[in-house]
Amino acid sequence: MSNKIGRRPVIAAMGMGLALSALPGGTAFAQDMLELKLATADTDINPTTDSVLKLAGILGFYEKHGVKVEIVALEGTPQAVAALNSGAVDLADISIDAALRLRADNNLPLRGVVAGTLGAPYLIASKADITKVEDLVGKSFAIADNGSLDHTYTQLVLSSMGVAADGPKYVAIGAPAARVQALAAGKVDATTVSYGTFLPIANTPGINILVAPEDFSAATPGVSKFVATLETTATEKREAIQRFVDALIDASRSFEKDPKQWVTAMETARDDLSPENLQKTADFLAGRWCVNGCLNPSAIAKTVEFTYTTPDFKDVKVVAADDIVDESFTAESIKREGAFDGHTLDPR
Repeated sequence: MSNKIGRRPVIAAMGMGLALSALPGGTAFAQDMLELKLATADTDINPTTDSVLKLAGILGFYEKHGVKVEIVALEGTPQAVAALNSGAVDLADISIDAALRLRADNNLPLRGVVAGTLGAPYLIASKADITKVEDLVGKSFAIADNGSLDHTYTQLVLSSMGVAADGPKYVAIGAPAARVQALAAGKVDATTVSYGTFLPIANTPGINILVAPEDFSAATPGVSKFVATLETTATEKREAIQRFVDALIDASRSFEKDPKQWVTAMETARDDLSPENLQKTADFLAGRWCVNGCLNPSAIAKTVEFTYTTPDFKDVKVVAADDIVDESFTAESIKREGAFDGHTLDPR
C-alpha cells in the first residue's frame, strides 16, 4: 500500500518501531513500555524539522526509549489546542501564542516541555503577477485554518511589511500539500508553506516566491511552537514524558548528524516528494534540528516578548515565559545524552 501524505497506515505506524532494528541497542524498556497520546496540528508528515514528532515513531526512537506514542493527527493549531484542553491527549504540538492565550484567558495550567522546530522556515508563494506584498490585499490566501500557525505568522509578516494583517481573503484549505497544490492549480492566489513543501511546484509556470524564507523568519519569533502538556499530566506521567523528550532529542540529533536517514524516512512517508527535493530540504534544515529540545530560555523569552508587541495581544493579560515552560525535561535529557557536538542553532 502506498504511504502518501496523510494516509492512515503511516499515522497508525507511529510509535510501533518499524525500523527499530536499525537503532543501536534495540528496545531499551521492552518490559516497561509507557503510553502517551500526542496531538499534532497537521495530518501530513511535513518536510520540516517538526517531522521528528512522527518520524521518531516510524524509526523506533519512541520504542527505543520505552514509550508508545499514539499520534492524533489534527488539522491546525486550534484543533490541537482543543484536544489538549479537553484532556483527549496528554501532549499537543501548539504555537506559543496559543499557549499564552490559554494561560491568560482561561488560566489553563500548561507547560511546554520540548520543541521539534526552530524558527519559522516558511515562505509565501504566490501567482507570478503578484510581485509585492501589497498586491496580496483582496487576494485569496490559502491557510490551514483560522488561528493556525501559518495564518498567525502570515499576519505577523504582512504587518511587519506595512500590509494590513487582514488584507488578504483567507481561505481555510487544510494541510500544506493541499494549499500548495491549490496555488499550483490557480485556485488561490497565495499561501504560506515550508521550503520543502514548496519545492514540488517550484518550477510551475506562473508561480513565484513572494517572501523568501530568510525574510519570513526575520519577521517572526525564533521559537514558534512547542509540545505542551497540562501541569497535572506533567506530574502524573512524568516518566513517560521524560522518555518522550529523550526520544525526540535522540532522533533530532540523529537527523542532524545523518541527514540521509531523514531523507530515506521521508521518501517512504511522503512518496509524492522527490529524493532530489528532499535532499535540498535536508540541506536547508542543517543546523535547525532541535538537538537540545529548542527550549533555550532566552529564545522563549524573546518569543513571548515579541508576541505581546503584536496588535492581537494588545489587551491580553501578560504571562511570563517562565509560566508556560518546564525546562526540567530537556535539561534531564541533555544531562543523560551529553552535550551535542556539532553546529546547531539550538545551543545550550
